[in-house]
Amino acid sequence: MKKLKRVGAFIYVPLLFMFFGYLIIYIIGAPVINFASSAVELISLNDAPSFEQKGNNLFAKRAQETKQSSETQNSKNQTADPSETQQSNETKGTQSSETGALASTSVVYPTGGDLFGEVVIDKVGINEPLYYGDSEEILRLGAGQYIGSMIPGDLGTTLIGGHNMPSFGKIYYLEPGDEVKVHTHYGDYTYQVTEVKVANYKDPSINTKLGDRTKRSLILYTCYPLDAIGLTPERVFVSADYISGPIIDEKS
Repeated sequence: MKKLKRVGAFIYVPLLFMFFGYLIIYIIGAPVINFASSAVELISLNDAPSFEQKGNNLFAKRAQETKQSSETQNSKNQTADPSETQQSNETKGTQSSETGALASTSVVYPTGGDLFGEVVIDKVGINEPLYYGDSEEILRLGAGQYIGSMIPGDLGTTLIGGHNMPSFGKIYYLEPGDEVKVHTHYGDYTYQVTEVKVANYKDPSINTKLGDRTKRSLILYTCYPLDAIGLTPERVFVSADYISGPIIDEKS
């Protein structure tokens, strides 16, 4: 029996010490492990996400309808008299320039997760798909509009954010007077930059602009510094005023 106990001690005691050793290493090293895994996950935001987007692709429907309309028009132009085609195009140009309002009842409002447009800034080479919502899952796919803000065309401020890497951080290099275009499934909008600044994400002036319902405007934002990995307390905020695009008439 004594020999068996000694053999058991030689086997189980080292195993017990090994178990507690690994447990201590895990407890001490857990913060480092979690930080490393979070950093890897954030770096992987530059890669294409592996999950499927659950929202509707409203913007693709518009592109398809535009393509079908263009093909139909081209077919008509090929068989129509050239003078009639020119007159028709001139009439359409006049009508489109005069039409500047949309009835709110005719607009398909996006819901959380919907792809409903794109943000295009030619000066700095930004062309990001625009989703409704700004969750981490959505921001892996492109730019996201804060659901508590107004969609382009509605009276009020549109707030759109995106990850600083790989491309949305370029908004830092915009200047007053530059143009920002937001294409949606119901119309195309142009804004002119009025201010670019770095501020805390709780900056009261941004909250004031966000609550302003006296005019149509746009705010773009991203994390700062531009090479930061993960969330930071500072943001790059780009404020812009509405220039053109169909106005949504809430009374209609």
